[in-house]
Amino acid sequence: MSILSIQSSVAVGHVGNSAAVFPMQRLGFQVWQVPSVLLSNHPGYDSHQGAPVPIETMRAMVDGIDELDHFVHCDAVLSGYLGSVESGQFVVETIKRVKENNPNSLYFCDPVVGDVARQLYVPNEAAAFVRDELVPLADILVPNNFELEYLTGRKQETLEDTLLAADMLRARGPKIILVTSVKGRKGHQATLSNVLVTDQGAWRVTVPQLALRAKGTGDVFAALFLAHRLRGEQPHTALELSTSTLFGLIDDTVRHDSDELRLIEAQAEYLNPSFHFDAVRVG
Repeated sequence: MSILSIQSSVAVGHVGNSAAVFPMQRLGFQVWQVPSVLLSNHPGYDSHQGAPVPIETMRAMVDGIDELDHFVHCDAVLSGYLGSVESGQFVVETIKRVKENNPNSLYFCDPVVGDVARQLYVPNEAAAFVRDELVPLADILVPNNFELEYLTGRKQETLEDTLLAADMLRARGPKIILVTSVKGRKGHQATLSNVLVTDQGAWRVTVPQLALRAKGTGDVFAALFLAHRLRGEQPHTALELSTSTLFGLIDDTVRHDSDELRLIEAQAEYLNPSFHFDAVRVG
């Protein structure tokens, strides 16, 4: 089974493809990596170096994969951080090429345009392209809570808001909406929930919020959910497995006081999570 993954890449640390690829490989997938941006490290550090990858280079990489007749074996296209309208247009072009060879291939869109802390961190026109052009093409869409609000123009304050906004997006094309980083509380404990909405219903998995410095959790979660879905798990089971695995990785990272997710050191979590969180039906 093979996945074409188009997103950023860093030399040091784990965000974008540098976060998503190893978990998918560990779960049994060949992953073809096409970088949209190449950086020394993620921009959350005091400094970083690098640059966007020219569209001509990205296209040449996809041309080369196509010349090997590999697209007939491509089970999914995963896109993450893009950063420009041109890179978004390249993703549209690539999805069409893959689906011409394998109509059963999925398009999994992680609309990486912003978060609560930094708001939009791509140009307005790039964010609008994701909203208007990529979302309708997606089979599975995984926005964080901020991105859900941006994509729908609907303020997110309650679970009902989340479910309504997810249905708004499903009406535009995606069959599965998976909303991450929904904040809440259980007594004195801050929590985070991932909310899944499909034709069959809606589910939520809630975990304690830990004091994490590392970035890339959304990239890892998207990769885990896609991999478990392609391995044949039902959506709510894939939600449980992905959330439980990611929590184990976060717990290990926090316990070791690491600035980066310990994706390699804690790789046992991928096949045998230390924690299990149940999906609760909410709709």
